[in-house]
Amino acid sequence: MTKRHSIKRDQIMSILQKAKIALSAGSIHMLLPEIDKVTIYRNLDLFVSEGVVKAMNFGGTETLYEYQHHPHHHAVCTDCDKVIHFTAPDEKIKKLLGLTDFQVKELEVTVRGICNHKK
Repeated sequence: MTKRHSIKRDQIMSILQKAKIALSAGSIHMLLPEIDKVTIYRNLDLFVSEGVVKAMNFGGTETLYEYQHHPHHHAVCTDCDKVIHFTAPDEKIKKLLGLTDFQVKELEVTVRGICNHKK
């Protein structure tokens, strides 16, 4: 994780690690109102650059941040905005892509469709 630890940084990471869903910086700020948004964004950027948190935008207005305990992909319902986590064999996906002259460093799959939610 990060080289420098601070109480605020640890609080932000704790919120991300405990969250069941991806959170926006605004959502984190509502949970930690004593930490200003600039500090939250700065730490989120640090976590993303270190690879411990994923930044995602599923077409909404805000970037969402997620601590990934295990690498996974996402299916997004275009009707209700539900996000479903799933795993898939990355090596098979890389092979299917057929990118022979390209070394894939990271694979992120987002599938969009409609879930079976009740209306």
